[in-house]
Amino acid sequence: AKAMGAKVTVFGRSEAKKAEATALGADFAVMTDEAVIGSLGRTFDCILDTVAVHHEINGIISTLKAYTGVLVLIGGIPQPYAMAGFPMIFNGTRVEGSLIGGCTLTQEMVDFCHAHKIAPETEIIHAKDAEAALHKLHDSSAGAKRFVIRSETLKEM
Repeated sequence: AKAMGAKVTVFGRSEAKKAEATALGADFAVMTDEAVIGSLGRTFDCILDTVAVHHEINGIISTLKAYTGVLVLIGGIPQPYAMAGFPMIFNGTRVEGSLIGGCTLTQEMVDFCHAHKIAPETEIIHAKDAEAALHKLHDSSAGAKRFVIRSETLKEM
């Protein structure tokens, strides 16, 4: 989004990813800090929520602009979210969901990332280390890093 000219803010559960976010040119906000969330009220046009574990979303919904703000859920979770309906009704905010967008849109995104030299920070791991990697992702100790399992190690399991 930053490479497309958008102002980007990263919401985190703690300060753990702040240095990485600011190094990439984004602002940073701790989503559990009520004062910070309050100061961002009705600021954002769109929030892409990629968190794949249950988390509080009413605070971030309050940061969406009235009548035009959209929360897009990308990181699905099995249990339903508890959403406060009245603030959404009075402010006209929306919640939407999205999968990956299909092959054509995915290829466009890959081409865009290549052209702008955007790449994820990854670590290739053995399949036996997958559970430990999931714990790091869950407790935010992995930062922005994502883990890739070396497929040939699966047969060693």
